[in-house]
Amino acid sequence: TLLACSTTSIIAVPSYIEYRRTTGVQVEDQTIEFKATYEFQQIAGNFSASATSYNQNVLLTGESESQELKDKVESSVAKIEGVKAIYNEILVTKPLALKDKVKSKAKDYGITTNIKARLFKEETESNLSPVHIKVVTERQIVHLMGIVSAKEAEEAEQIAKTSKGVVKVKTYFEIDNKYKKN
Repeated sequence: TLLACSTTSIIAVPSYIEYRRTTGVQVEDQTIEFKATYEFQQIAGNFSASATSYNQNVLLTGESESQELKDKVESSVAKIEGVKAIYNEILVTKPLALKDKVKSKAKDYGITTNIKARLFKEETESNLSPVHIKVVTERQIVHLMGIVSAKEAEEAEQIAKTSKGVVKVKTYFEIDNKYKKN
């Protein structure tokens, strides 16, 4: 005879770590990003763009040779069902050569990784809840998104601003002060 038993445990999650987006909204964010990528492929021209959706607010980053292309990219995202707001941070500039683009992307990944690590390090010492902060870096410009308290927003922005290699920090936070550590 084989007997099986399992242990039951209850894990209490502090309120400041609770999910601030429903599962449905998280799925919607992924869907928006996939649809945006498809829409970008339908646009002819010399540009590169990425869409990052957080709570149905879409951040557009990348580069475009013209304002017209930048506007087309934004218009294509605006047609996607569920998009609440668009932050178009696509740079109108001559696209980088492949070698320079690879170097720039490597710097961006390093900056993003450094900021995320610093956010998690600070979590134990402050009100910061880094699991609710999305960090996107493009050409050493850091974009922060999330649903956070005013204190968390302030701390995250300060960490990003004091991180090595950062040229500028832009924030797109939804402030909700009900999320605080006790």
